[in-house]
Amino acid sequence: MLIVGGTLFDGVSGDLVEDSGVEIVNGRIGRVGRRADFGHVAGTHDTIDATGKFVMPGLINMHDHLMMKYALGSPYLATDRPFPDLMIHAVRLASVTLAQGITTIRDMGTTHEVALKVRGAIAAGDIQGPRVVACNHPIAVTGGHAYNMSVEVDGADGFRAAARAQLRAGANFIKVMASHDPLPMMPGPEKTRAELTVDEMSAAFDVAHAWGTFAGCHVMGSVAIERVIDAGVDIIDHGVYLNDRLAEKMAQQGTVLTPTYSAYVVQTIHPRFKRGEAWKAMHEVLIPGHHQAVAAAVKAGVTMVIGTDTTGCYAEEVAMLREAGLPARDALLACTSNAAKAMRMDGELGTVQEGKLADVIVLSDNPLADPYALETVELVIKDGRGVTPDGLTYAERQVRVGNMVELAHSPRQARQRPGRFTVGFSG
Repeated sequence: MLIVGGTLFDGVSGDLVEDSGVEIVNGRIGRVGRRADFGHVAGTHDTIDATGKFVMPGLINMHDHLMMKYALGSPYLATDRPFPDLMIHAVRLASVTLAQGITTIRDMGTTHEVALKVRGAIAAGDIQGPRVVACNHPIAVTGGHAYNMSVEVDGADGFRAAARAQLRAGANFIKVMASHDPLPMMPGPEKTRAELTVDEMSAAFDVAHAWGTFAGCHVMGSVAIERVIDAGVDIIDHGVYLNDRLAEKMAQQGTVLTPTYSAYVVQTIHPRFKRGEAWKAMHEVLIPGHHQAVAAAVKAGVTMVIGTDTTGCYAEEVAMLREAGLPARDALLACTSNAAKAMRMDGELGTVQEGKLADVIVLSDNPLADPYALETVELVIKDGRGVTPDGLTYAERQVRVGNMVELAHSPRQARQRPGRFTVGFSG
């Protein structure tokens, strides 16, 4: 396969290659250069003319939950759904996700090992979807945040054993629930509470590192954030109430931030998700602390990556970070090479370079000019195999199974701006 004529953002330095050429051979990137460099071999390839279009690495979503993405109502109720419902939802969402140009996701928590099963089915070619990097079950203290989808343990020995058990089960990395959120009744300006000790988290993170992988966390609140940094976490998710001092500490240590800005500031309280006025009132208290956190991260130069959680919009996340001061090219690096590096997969993913896995998307418009151009996906290539969004399975079907209702629009509508796409559980 040969993609020629497009404006190429290779994810390496942020520089653009006009009238580019990208060769794909046996699922990997071959030569990369300008169209003129491929004139003598163009006839030996299936050629895709991307003239006037934008070519870039496949997008990476660093905070996803296939089994409950776009769930209507409380996501905590969604985790209690029967296994067949959760699997069908996850399979459906895998197809939708790939249609959005997202070729790799980091799944941040599941029940019934749904993410591991979907990961295996995608890898085997049985279903369509992004590459899945999964934590399986997060680790929480007894009664801690999202305990109903987590392994509940206490003490350093408990966290060490739980981390080993998750990796033995097939988890790609370890996630801990370092804080609760939100708690409007908490005294003081920070409406959340730290739930893990440094020793507990260090035990889990040490296991992850000893097994050659990385550690992530759900965390909000300056106390909890400092603890996870001191414990050696690799990636912080949410980071609400991050301050200038802790952002500088993150930057110095190379700790990465997944803000999930769109999810917590805009989408979780959007009426389309039917989470109710009580949910809205409880989560609105986090918004000022989230603005503060992103501003501090941008100021300190913290490496950021893009994640949507259960409700966020990918392009909206990019747009919001740019509005907060993140340069446009850095925002695209957050979608691609920054994310691959954070997961220790930069040898295979995140850039359009010779020898890398061929994850490439073709967009109608330039996302450096308008971040919502990320929603104008015309072609998705994953592992060297191309598919158009409209050609993906389940693209235009409404699926009803038991008490799960999928109100799925076409992929073209799904890629439009926030408020146009609803898919989830009801009842």
